[in-house]
Amino acid sequence: MTESVDVHDGRDATSHSSEPTTKTRRGPSDRSQQAGVIVITAVVGMFVALNIHELGHTAVAWLAGDHNASYELRCEPAGFGCNHFDATGMSTFAKAAVTLGGILTTQIITWSLVLLRRRAGRRWRSVLTPLIAVFAIDLVLQFAQAAFTPLPEYDLTKVDLTALATLLGWSQSFSLGVFIAGAVGYIAVWVRLGYRARS
Repeated sequence: MTESVDVHDGRDATSHSSEPTTKTRRGPSDRSQQAGVIVITAVVGMFVALNIHELGHTAVAWLAGDHNASYELRCEPAGFGCNHFDATGMSTFAKAAVTLGGILTTQIITWSLVLLRRRAGRRWRSVLTPLIAVFAIDLVLQFAQAAFTPLPEYDLTKVDLTALATLLGWSQSFSLGVFIAGAVGYIAVWVRLGYRARS
């Protein structure tokens, strides 16, 4: 009887130990499909994010009273994304709001997508993750662009954060410190979020 009990226990141990080790592995076609989804989402997302950023400026300019405000995706010599509005008669607060309108819009979408991703299934996460990255990177690029643009920058349609610094009367050294600290702090938030997601 002792031998039969030992055999029975051995079978139970084998069956229990084999259950947690069964995992579904992704094949090469699954990985390439996921990579394709990420690339397509990033490319389309960049185009959408650029338009939404500029629409953010335009919408706030409309709210501030300029109903002729507009934007274009390609302009000289700034490159990509220029908004056109008439700041005549606007208060400093209204000008600052228009200047920050694009960043605020992309950040609202970024954090809305983060909340949505927490509730989404695995399939949708592969789409939402690169989309979040595309919208989130907007603020980092704005900080970087402003850090390399010397004051004074009086044209409110070119470099958002540099124009804001000029409106607020910041010095070159102070604004540079704010831009660098802002970029580092924002990146640190995302690094922290990344570590929490893995744990």
